[in-house]
Amino acid sequence: MKRRQVLTTLGIGAISGSRLVRAQVFGSSDRTVRIILGFPAGGATDAIARIVAPHVEKPLNAKVIVENKPGAGARIANTYVKAAKPDGNTLLLTSSSLMAVYPHAYKNLGYDPLRDFVPVTSVVNMEFGYVASTAAAPKVTTLREYVQWVKANPLNGNYGAVGTGSIPHFLGFLLARAGGIQLNHVPFNGGAPNLQALNGGQIPFGIDVLAGIVPHLSTGRLRLLATSGTERSVPGVPTASEAGFPDLATEDYTGLFYPAATPNEFVQQVQGAVKSALQQPSVQESFRLLTFKPSGADSAQFTQRVNSDFYKWRKVVADSGFKPLD
Repeated sequence: MKRRQVLTTLGIGAISGSRLVRAQVFGSSDRTVRIILGFPAGGATDAIARIVAPHVEKPLNAKVIVENKPGAGARIANTYVKAAKPDGNTLLLTSSSLMAVYPHAYKNLGYDPLRDFVPVTSVVNMEFGYVASTAAAPKVTTLREYVQWVKANPLNGNYGAVGTGSIPHFLGFLLARAGGIQLNHVPFNGGAPNLQALNGGQIPFGIDVLAGIVPHLSTGRLRLLATSGTERSVPGVPTASEAGFPDLATEDYTGLFYPAATPNEFVQQVQGAVKSALQQPSVQESFRLLTFKPSGADSAQFTQRVNSDFYKWRKVVADSGFKPLD
């Protein structure tokens, strides 16, 4: 895998006991900490790591390498970090789909998100967009109109979303339930092929991360009907709640996790470094352009959210009647 030096680890003087462990990892600039991603280079998660990277070098005082380990719907990275030594040298950067939805969508996941990891901090929150193809659905301008359009002809009910068992997949179920319609999920291997099919009119409707949709809006081939956040993030585009579908309101997180049993000193140091980086104007502007919202929640707050989302999506998956995958 291609590696890049993009971050730095933590510097603290050596004392004794547990502080000696901290000094061994964070007090030496020749140490290396790896941030493991389950997604390929160039994707949203990869971009998040590399935007933050230059701004954590100084407070962390050691080399940190971003290492991409894509595969199995990003699950390979999670199982890899689960098995890593809890010595502060290996971090996981992943999204809520992997921690809150996949556990209920796969029979043999290979990891337990509530037992096998220590939540460190949420780096960003991101929204989803509900988008229509102007070629395949030229008269659809709102979510209500889309629902009526499908009611008039159920054959219009195909929608594209990344992967089976993902948050966008189940947002389609929530829309179908709220609107009283039947929708057929068309899974794609990534956001790019999903948006390509929408741009070309092969599918009439899709759900994707908002950051992926926004760059395509200027072409006129896509029409953003609503966003999933609690506040408007694109001028002139209502939130799903404003459009009359409050059950669709949700945000995805991308956050850092350590293997279970990693000493709390490491957790606190990394959380503080990331929070400091997220306060930098250039970082905030980069994320704003991508429609990402900087977070920096502390470990306790993030743990609470990880647990809450886990049980929220467990109910949604169960209600959908989805049969877990092997």
